[in-house]
Amino acid sequence: MKYINKKISYTLVIIFLFGFLTVSCEDDDSIPRRGKPKLNLNTNAVTVTEGEDAVFVLDVEYPVSEKIDIRIDILDDEGNPVVTANPTGGDATTGNGFYDRVEFDDIEVPYPTWFESGYFQYGYQGGSGYIASFPPFTETIELNIETLQDFAQEGSKTINLRLSATSLMQATIEEDISITITDFTGSDLVTRLNWAGDYLESGADACDIDAGLDLDLELIFNGEYIQTSYNDCPEELVILGSDADGTYTIDASFWTANGNTSSENANVPASIEFMKAGVFVESVDLSSLFPLNDGGLNDGNGDAITSFTIEKIGNTYTILDSNNTQIAQGRFLDYRHSLEQRRELKK
Repeated sequence: MKYINKKISYTLVIIFLFGFLTVSCEDDDSIPRRGKPKLNLNTNAVTVTEGEDAVFVLDVEYPVSEKIDIRIDILDDEGNPVVTANPTGGDATTGNGFYDRVEFDDIEVPYPTWFESGYFQYGYQGGSGYIASFPPFTETIELNIETLQDFAQEGSKTINLRLSATSLMQATIEEDISITITDFTGSDLVTRLNWAGDYLESGADACDIDAGLDLDLELIFNGEYIQTSYNDCPEELVILGSDADGTYTIDASFWTANGNTSSENANVPASIEFMKAGVFVESVDLSSLFPLNDGGLNDGNGDAITSFTIEKIGNTYTILDSNNTQIAQGRFLDYRHSLEQRRELKK
């Protein structure tokens, strides 16, 4: 009987150890498995307001010891991938030369293009797609697609993309996703003054304040200057929705031509835009007010300035010129700050 009991004890130990090893193997995700894990999308469609990120969450079936790359393609209306990188020179199919990213109106994919990521070495991919990479042993992936905010009322739009495996991908996926983008409605009033271009006979950049032209914006409230924009192109001012109600004045002026002239007596192609996101974009042509050969305020031309009045009540803005004409151009002969004060402010 003692012999039999000893034999039974050995058998139970062997069974216990085998069971323990089996359970341990099942729970150890670091042990290689055959095949590649599948990436499972939580949802194929999201809706965001322009300016927000569209986020897609993917669960990795099981972790792997190598990085995971996902190819992202933007699709056209027929479901075909669109070009995301254009060659700047050389043969597009051989990689001779470099590639520039293509910019899109509604979205920005914050991952390298196929060329930037180095995937060209594995074969030309038709100029389309981005590569998103994630570290080894990743269990959950977040893909973030940025949407771009503008001021126009365009209505909702839908952007379609495709997620797929790359030639080196350590996981599998083949899914189409969609982003529905709705208009952003803002409460702020943005004013921009722009005069960019290559129209100067000197060849100087019109936006080069040292060699080109210098135009300015100033914001006045209750008799005080509360904002100035002197050193940018375009110049920009913002009245916040949270700012006090009342009457604001915006002065747009031509400060100096920096010696630039025009044989054809051309005007500076300046324009001013008033923008409330998702509500209105109004542009006013100021070129007739700023003949290039007349120079700016600092060149002795006291007429090189125009004013707009902004009546703010809550988030509602009424924009008038100096003749009380709504969204129209007009001269303002008194340039408020003296020339000496302006020169000091612009240093």
